[in-house]
Amino acid sequence: MDSNYFRFKIVRKLAIASFAIVFSPILSKGQASSSVPEFTEKLKSVSKVGVFPKNAPDGLYNFSTTGFYRFFGTFTQMKDQYIAFDGDVPQYTKPRSLFIGDDSQLPNFTLNFSGRPAPNAFWNFDLYAFQFLEGNVNPTYGGQILEEQRPTIYNPMFTATKPGQSMGLLLGISTNAGISTDYGNIGVTLGGTQWLSISDLTLAAFRGYNRFMLFERNPWDPVTANIEDRYNTFYSQGNINQDTRWGERAFNGFTVRANDLPGNLDLIAMVGKTELNGGFLALPNTSYGGKIGRAWNGFLNGNLSTYINTLNTRIFVDSMSTLEVQSNIVSGQIKYDYKQFGIDAEIGAGRYISPIHDLPWGEAINLKIRFPFVTEKIPAELQVYRVHPNVVNSNAIYWNTAVTEYTANDIPAGSVGSSAVLRPFASPIVPIGLMTNNRQGINLNLEHQIGDLKLSVANGIAEELEAITNLITFGHPVNQLTRSRFWRWDFPAGVGPYGRQSDIFRDTYETMRLTDDSLGTLLNTKKFNVLEVQGKYKTKLFHRDLYVNLLNRYSSVQKNLSFTTVFSEEAYLRHYSNELEMYYQLFNKLMLTTYFGYERVLGNYDTELALETGKPRDQQGTGIGFGFDIDLGRNAGLYLRHRFFAFEDRSFTKDQFRGQETLLEIKVAF
Repeated sequence: MDSNYFRFKIVRKLAIASFAIVFSPILSKGQASSSVPEFTEKLKSVSKVGVFPKNAPDGLYNFSTTGFYRFFGTFTQMKDQYIAFDGDVPQYTKPRSLFIGDDSQLPNFTLNFSGRPAPNAFWNFDLYAFQFLEGNVNPTYGGQILEEQRPTIYNPMFTATKPGQSMGLLLGISTNAGISTDYGNIGVTLGGTQWLSISDLTLAAFRGYNRFMLFERNPWDPVTANIEDRYNTFYSQGNINQDTRWGERAFNGFTVRANDLPGNLDLIAMVGKTELNGGFLALPNTSYGGKIGRAWNGFLNGNLSTYINTLNTRIFVDSMSTLEVQSNIVSGQIKYDYKQFGIDAEIGAGRYISPIHDLPWGEAINLKIRFPFVTEKIPAELQVYRVHPNVVNSNAIYWNTAVTEYTANDIPAGSVGSSAVLRPFASPIVPIGLMTNNRQGINLNLEHQIGDLKLSVANGIAEELEAITNLITFGHPVNQLTRSRFWRWDFPAGVGPYGRQSDIFRDTYETMRLTDDSLGTLLNTKKFNVLEVQGKYKTKLFHRDLYVNLLNRYSSVQKNLSFTTVFSEEAYLRHYSNELEMYYQLFNKLMLTTYFGYERVLGNYDTELALETGKPRDQQGTGIGFGFDIDLGRNAGLYLRHRFFAFEDRSFTKDQFRGQETLLEIKVAF
C-alpha cells in the first residue's frame, strides 16, 4: 500500500489524541476522568457542529417554508354600460369581462422562508409572485432594464436606474434577536417588514367593532380546518381569524423592544420607514419614535399602565435636501382595568410642516371608557375624541381632512411614484371608531345577548372644529367591491359619469359639493351622525347549523347638532344601508352563503343639483348574491360567489349601472 496512506493514519490518530487531551476537561464537564465510551459519545456530539458530518443540533438551527397559493377570477356582465371615464371621448365598461388575478394588486403566490440560527435569533423573508396573462407589467411594476443601464454590484442602490423600483413592503428580510437577563427581556428587529402598533394617535390601524359582512372573502382570509369555522367564529367571538397584520402598521427599519425592566418599565424604540415613506428613493425620508411605559399592578385592586408615545416623520423632497416635510405627534396614555370597568385615555399634541405649511401644535384627545350599561349583561364602551386640524398623521386611526398635504410630484394618488395619500381630502362619513382631524365627537357602543340572538348597537355624534371645506365624501357599502373593480390596477380619482368617484384599495368613495356658502366663504361647520345596528343569530334547520347576520347603518350630515341621525331634508346628506347574510351548512364539506343588500343616498337642495332634472342626489343600490364554500381537503378550499347588482341616481341620470358578477377562488395553504 502507498506510504502516504500510513502517514495519513498516523496523523489522524495524533489529531484525535491531541483533540482528546485538549478538550477532555470540557467534554467531561469538570469530572476528573471519563471512560472511553463516554468520551466517544461526547466526541460524536461535538462532531455535529464540525465540517463533517453536517448534522445540525436539534433545536439549535432549523429552516422552514410556509405560504399559500390563491387563484382568483372574476367574470362580469354589464347590462347597462357605465361611463368609467367621462372625458372628451367617454370610456365605458365592457359588456363582458373576464379577469384572472386580484385587482387589488395582491399576490397569487406567497412563500415565507424562515430560519433559526440560534435559540434567541431568527430570520425570515417573503417572496411573492403575480400572474400576468399578457406579460404587460407596465407601468404598475416597472419594465425590464437594459443591460447597459443596470447598476453594478458595487453600487446597486445609488444609480439612475434601479431594479425593482416598485417593489412593496411585502418583500423583505427581517433579522431578529433576543436575550433574557435578570434585568429584563430585550429584543431587536432589523430590516424587513415588521407589523407593529404604538397607540391610536401615533401608529395603529383601524380595527372597528367587528361590524362587517362575510359574503365576499378578503385575500388574507385563512383556510379553516372546518368549512363552518369561519362563520361559527364570527358568531361566537365577534371576529374571524386574522393574520399578524390585523390592526398593525407595516414598518421597515430598526426596532428595539424591552419589557420587565427594572421598575416595571417597558419600551419600544423604532427608526426606519412606514407605509408612507418607504421605497428606494435616495433622498432621506425617515420615521422614528416609540413608547415607554410602566405597569402598576395592584393599583386600586386593578391593573394600571402609563405610557409616553411619539411618532415623527421627516422627508426631504429636493435633491439638495433643503426642502422637507415633517409631522410630529407626542402623547401620554393611561390604561386601567378592573373587572368590567376599563379606561384608555390618550392625550397629546401634533403639528405639520412643509415647504408651504408651518402649522403650530394642535391637541389630540382619545378617551375610551368601558363599563356595564345598567346591568352587567350589557357591556358598553364610550369614546370621546377631539383632533385639531393641524394634527396630520396618516399612520394613525384618523384621516387628514383639513390640510392639503405637500407632494413632491403631480402623479395622482395610487399611481406608481406618487407621494399623495390615498385618503379623501374632504369631510367624510366614517364608521364608528374611525376618526378624522378637524373633528370632535362622542360614540357609544352597546352589546347584549337574548338567547341565541346577539345584538350590537352604536350611536355616534361628531362636529367639525372649523369650516374648511364644502366637500363631503361617502362610500357605498352595498356592492363596494364590485364598484372598485370597474377600475383595474391603478387608483384613479375624479372618474365616473360626473367625475366625482375615486377608487381606493378595495373600495370607492363619492364626493358631494355643498352650495350654501356666501361668495365662496363657508358659513357652517358640518355635524355628523352615525347609527349602526347589528344582529347575529344561530339556529338549527333540518339538524344543520344556520347563521344569520344583519347589519344596518344610518348616517346623516347637517348644519345643526343632533342627538341621533337626521331623517329629514334638514340634512345635507342622508345615507342608509341594510345588509343581510345567511350561511347554511348543507353538508360537512359544503356551505351555502346568501346575501342581500339595499342602500339609499339622498341629498337636499343645499347640495349640487343635476342639470338634467334640477334635483339633488336620489340614489339607490341593490345587491343579491349566493355562493358555496367547498372543502377540498386539508388546508385547501374552493369559494364560489355570484352577485346581481344594480344602482341608479334618479336625478343624475348618467350615474346608473346593472349587471351580474361571478367570482371563483381556490386557496391552498401549506
